[in-house]
Amino acid sequence: MKLADLEPRFLRYEKRPDPDPAYSGIVREFYPFVEKIEDAQGVEFLCPVCFKANGGPAGTHAVICWSSSRGIPDDVRPAPGRWRLVGTGLNDLSLMEEPGKTRSVQVLGDCKAHFYVTNGEVT
Repeated sequence: MKLADLEPRFLRYEKRPDPDPAYSGIVREFYPFVEKIEDAQGVEFLCPVCFKANGGPAGTHAVICWSSSRGIPDDVRPAPGRWRLVGTGLNDLSLMEEPGKTRSVQVLGDCKAHFYVTNGEVT
């Protein structure tokens, strides 16, 4: 399956004050999407196991893969997995292991998905 079929998007992690005046002084986490891999700290895409089981995106949850080498702290969820984003963009993206981590992506939720992302392919 191609990663491109799973509606992938690069994202960043930000911790900043809530812009709503009603929540003045409250710091929240934000995950803005970015266009280029150079600006990304992670990638979000639809779960390949659920996508296949559901016959498409309806009812399919997203997976987020963060990169510690791009500045994501260990306490940011989802955890504990962390990957290096390797490639020039989403079409040739590979998720490679960070030191002390594994290269595979494993979802610990209900679907128990376990897969690799290599050169834009999910296997």
